[in-house]
Amino acid sequence: MKTIILNNSKLMGTVVPPASKSLLHRYIIAASMAKGLSKISNINLSEDINATIDAMRVLGAKIIIKDKELLIDGSSFSNTFSESKFLEINCNESGSTLRFMIPLSLVKKNKVIFYGKDSLFKRPLEPYFEIFNKQKINYLYEPQKIEKLRIEGMLKSTEYEVVGNVSSQFITGLLFALPFLKGDSNIKILGNLESKSYIDLTLECLEKFGIKLENNGYQNIKICGSQKYEAQNVEIESDFSQAAFFIVANSLGSKLDIENCNKFSLQGDKEIISLVEKVDNFSGEELIIDGSNCPDIIPIFSLKAAYSNKKVKITNVGRLRIKECDRLKATVEELSKFGFDLEEEKDSIVINYREKTQLKTEKILASSHNDHRIAMMLAIVSTVYQGEIILDNADCVKKSYPDFWEVFSSIGGKFNECLGE
Repeated sequence: MKTIILNNSKLMGTVVPPASKSLLHRYIIAASMAKGLSKISNINLSEDINATIDAMRVLGAKIIIKDKELLIDGSSFSNTFSESKFLEINCNESGSTLRFMIPLSLVKKNKVIFYGKDSLFKRPLEPYFEIFNKQKINYLYEPQKIEKLRIEGMLKSTEYEVVGNVSSQFITGLLFALPFLKGDSNIKILGNLESKSYIDLTLECLEKFGIKLENNGYQNIKICGSQKYEAQNVEIESDFSQAAFFIVANSLGSKLDIENCNKFSLQGDKEIISLVEKVDNFSGEELIIDGSNCPDIIPIFSLKAAYSNKKVKITNVGRLRIKECDRLKATVEELSKFGFDLEEEKDSIVINYREKTQLKTEKILASSHNDHRIAMMLAIVSTVYQGEIILDNADCVKKSYPDFWEVFSSIGGKFNECLGE
């Protein structure tokens, strides 16, 4: 993985953030289960998206990549399932792929092996294991081995109880799979549902592809069985979780025109716009921000808050600890290196008042923690920090934004690769 040296510069010009990864995962899955040809345009092939494409191919979908489009025929979805051998699905490091594929692979009686990078299997899967235990679906979970998870069985139409505060991805995975089953099902969401906006994206996707559901206040979602996905042509809007880096850069003095962001989007990470405004307009003693519905933008928002000369507390972000790295700890650790005053609490980040003039100017050894969002946050730090930043594992941005460094350079970002890396 390459190490780079970042130097201070403001960003200028026009930038088009990549397609929404959250939407693209969902549309690829829906199209892969629909009979007939679907076209998905304005795509961005990150490592995570490639993992979902490969997984749906294993489950029978025919997917052709053509320029900035995907042509998908799901007519053979589930026809390739076999009771005689294990299907093999490699999720790489994509939590979305893994959690969406587990229920989809069990819409018929099947045997499946899931592979992936070790860091992926540090993220919780217990809500599915509880379902497997209730439905007598056999599974073997050995995250220390190459074959991380083996499953054998088939989902039943019934009532599913899923906790709402671990990850909305478990609910989304079931929402995609349950319409295929013969009988009707119901998802009962236990406790507080965090990241509700991601469920909204799933419900919008399912509606586009002809699936009927009944959402009762995000407490019960009723799904009729024996439904069929209908082929569609869709265009993917830009990803607000990626646009957030440029939105924050603008608020810190850069001058970028950011295009293809849908102001009516259901993406929860659109919240970055109002969060920046809240910080800029706040004049009280302490600003309290609830980050539970937009965890992916918390690292870059923390930079904005830290540079604001205001006291800000970001609460309900404990789930940052179970991302690609412990993002709560990494955010506090990395931003503190530059002279910002942050404190790590169990599920909160506290950012204390500190004058801009107190920032350091010496060379800083920064770490991406092999996490794409931490790496991109540190790139934006270079727009306000006057010293050199040495950043390791810069290639980890490929997980979600493969050409980030090329784009960053094209709009004025300054960096060089370390010789010998």
